[in-house]
Amino acid sequence: MGTFTRICRYISKNWPLFLVSVACMLVSTFLSVQIPLLTRAAIDDVITPLAEGKLDVALGRNMLFILMLEIIGLTVVVGLFSFIQRYANTYFSQKVVYDIRNDVFASLQNQSFAFYDRTPTGQLLTKVTTDMDRVGRFVGFQLDRLISSIILLVATLYTMLSINTMLTLFLLPIMPLLFATFYSFGGKIRPLFTQMREQYGNLTSVLHEAIVGIRVVRAFAQEDFERKKFESKNDEYFQTALASAKIRAFYMPLIGFLIGLGTIIIFCYGGFEVINGTLTIGALVAFTAYLAMLVMPMRFFGMFISGYHLTMAAGARVFEVVDAETEIKEKPHAVTMPKLKGHVKFENVSFGYEKGRSILKNITFEAKPRETVALLGATGSGKSTIIRLIPRFYDVTSGKITVDGYDVRDVNLRSLRKQIGIVAQETFLFAMTIKENIAYGKPKAKMDEIIAAAKVARAHEFISAFPRGYDSGVGERGVTLSGGQRQRIAIARALLMDPRILILDDSTSSVDVETEYEIQQALQALLKNRTAFVITQRVSTIRNADKIIVLEKGEIVEEGTHEALMTKKGAYYQIYQTLYETQKPIVEAVSVRGSLKQEETKQ
Repeated sequence: MGTFTRICRYISKNWPLFLVSVACMLVSTFLSVQIPLLTRAAIDDVITPLAEGKLDVALGRNMLFILMLEIIGLTVVVGLFSFIQRYANTYFSQKVVYDIRNDVFASLQNQSFAFYDRTPTGQLLTKVTTDMDRVGRFVGFQLDRLISSIILLVATLYTMLSINTMLTLFLLPIMPLLFATFYSFGGKIRPLFTQMREQYGNLTSVLHEAIVGIRVVRAFAQEDFERKKFESKNDEYFQTALASAKIRAFYMPLIGFLIGLGTIIIFCYGGFEVINGTLTIGALVAFTAYLAMLVMPMRFFGMFISGYHLTMAAGARVFEVVDAETEIKEKPHAVTMPKLKGHVKFENVSFGYEKGRSILKNITFEAKPRETVALLGATGSGKSTIIRLIPRFYDVTSGKITVDGYDVRDVNLRSLRKQIGIVAQETFLFAMTIKENIAYGKPKAKMDEIIAAAKVARAHEFISAFPRGYDSGVGERGVTLSGGQRQRIAIARALLMDPRILILDDSTSSVDVETEYEIQQALQALLKNRTAFVITQRVSTIRNADKIIVLEKGEIVEEGTHEALMTKKGAYYQIYQTLYETQKPIVEAVSVRGSLKQEETKQ
């Protein structure tokens, strides 16, 4: 389905307002066309006879006064209908954009992680903002002007023919030349507009990446590299825009020349008609006014064609998002998950983000209810991929994953994910208050519940120290908080949902010894009634796990408890020894902190 047809479908949803706009446009255009006729009457029936002495002065003044009142009255009525038309059109166009924007955002919310993996953020931002604004301007201004220009063109030509047929016919040959020029212009400008939209998206992507990663840029002194990268994309956009400007620079004066040629024809032929007495001066003046009216729609057609092609390019990009297929789809009769026990099984699971490149190979293991499973391995071994498959952020390539006996591909996604709490390594907080961030997964949570979750996550103390407490803002991405504070709020956010399955992706990596001890104490009590998957490099967390899975290059090489794997002295033994040596001061400090805490409790 074409982009214009898609836009028309949204217009049809708001057709009453559209009809009101068109009706008011018809009335105001018809009345506007009458004003030059009144001018002709004033010149031919009043001013000329008065100048020639053929009309009584008093009568002439009265006639002229009445004609002036009629012109003023028509102008007021035209203004009134124009006001109604503009308001209705603005309301209708904004509603069309509102509907499209909602559909775009809904599509973005439904997309799988794979969609965001391959789509640059800058491109998406451009499509949702700049491209949507382009569609809005087309619906709200250009489409309105197109209809009004067509109505004005038809009404004006009809009136001109009624005044002087030959004079109008002399003008008509220019119109096919104008339309041919517009058509040629549109054919050359559209590919450039499409290219400009893509290049603008690339430019936005580079800008977004540079802003988000400014700390890394500064840390590695790569300002010049980023500047050159931006300049390269900016230069591409500039060159395309320049090529577009060259085309406009050639065609717009050509259009102006053709319109000027029409003016010359009218004054030459019309002037001879006046001299010969076959055309009145009032008719020539009225004809000149109609020519000015005719010029406006003809000029707009040139603007519309360029705007139309720009809008179709922008609209195609917008509808690409709306039409994007969601890779993670629910089956028609997906099962709504009951309250989970937390029994998770991987059965010969293989997975790759790209075809022909496997990340996981024949992964088989079982996490029984209330077990804590620690995933260990080098970067790229597949740890994070495993935990992303449990909530079905991606679909397995082969094999299956079951939760309480249900294949995750057969269940309602919302009913599954609402019972899984996730604390990611890269903690993301929204630019809201601390209270709103903690209650993000449970918006209707009571304040007592929020505070209880914060206490378990050992976040209550530092939150209470803020002047506004839980109503304190965290800034964009939680920038006003330390890494440890962000992680504890993220843990509280997950805990508030009371999940049956808890996923912790290196969630204590940014905390000090004191904070780690407090979180470890909280997690030990918390994990007893939940199935937990923990990715961590902290030996204190690994030792407490019920099961440890060691991964290498997407395969399980060892599985068992800490004691059993240490006895084997295999891959886990080597990893643990390395981690213990690097973390020995922290482990000892945590141990001392625990002993002091126990002594304080006894006293």
